[in-house]
Amino acid sequence: MRKTLTVKIVSDVSCPWCAVGYHELKHAMNEFASETDSSLDVEISWLPFEINPDMSKEGQDVASYLQQKYAMTPDAQRQTMATIEGRGKSAGFEFKPMKDRHIYNSFDCHCLLDVATNKGLQTPLKVALFDLYFKQGSNISDRQILGECALGVGLSQDEINCAFNDEKLRQAIVSQMTDIKHAGVTSVPTLIINDKYAISGAQGIAGYKDILRQVNESM
Repeated sequence: MRKTLTVKIVSDVSCPWCAVGYHELKHAMNEFASETDSSLDVEISWLPFEINPDMSKEGQDVASYLQQKYAMTPDAQRQTMATIEGRGKSAGFEFKPMKDRHIYNSFDCHCLLDVATNKGLQTPLKVALFDLYFKQGSNISDRQILGECALGVGLSQDEINCAFNDEKLRQAIVSQMTDIKHAGVTSVPTLIINDKYAISGAQGIAGYKDILRQVNESM
């Protein structure tokens, strides 16, 4: 009998640890399946979270952002960036040098991801947005760039226009993010497994495999 494990990932496109964590989880899922011959199906979906909801569309360079938001010294910034880049490489995700990153507003990304859900394209779009931002260094608040990305994974122009212009949909995203924060989620990535277990932070491939094993045994 096959089992189904649901994983809701609270995430922001602008969060590098979200990109790292997702690729670590994917590796863990593949290794877990091959090592255990598991009949476990993992269904992934994405929930919105803005790290910087007040960020302008013009954004901010990464050095001043990290100093302002987290009081990080230049040395601390270099160490953190090296750690993120190393973890990404281990999971098969190559970052453009983090020191060249620019921070942008990500709200339109969340609206596109909501629209993509109805066509089963949420994860392909999320991965494409991670690639767009972290591998290419593109502006994820530029609607033309976002629209081309969304078209590339299969959304229609009408659906893209809806994401950008439907105020009812956009307000629903704001309300959803508020509810998520009120539920106690304060950082990303946060995984909500089978609507029962919440796990914060990128856990590494071995960590995710252990989580999959434990949850599988409890089902």
